[in-house]
Amino acid sequence: MASPNDVVSAVLQHPAYKELLQRRTRLSFIFFFITLVIYAGFILTLAFDPTLFGSPVGSLTISIGIMTAIFVAISAVVLIAIYVYISNKIFDPLLAKIVRDVT
Repeated sequence: MASPNDVVSAVLQHPAYKELLQRRTRLSFIFFFITLVIYAGFILTLAFDPTLFGSPVGSLTISIGIMTAIFVAISAVVLIAIYVYISNKIFDPLLAKIVRDVT
């Protein structure tokens, strides 16, 4: 049986592991910037134009601020769902390949 250090070294040298790191890092940055734009846009709008958030949406009694907050919450759930889907379809098989090759 291989020692834990040998397994770690083998994983770190595996080309699929390097691919996994690159793809996961790239995807993480994309999701980070999408989230940053959504949340920063929400907070900056609230900070610099708070009256906008108090305005009603058309003839409805709900305000733009409530609708925007709902959008922010739903966008977080959607982004999480997309990440989990991508992780299950791309990252997990890649990780399973690495484990098969190393052990």
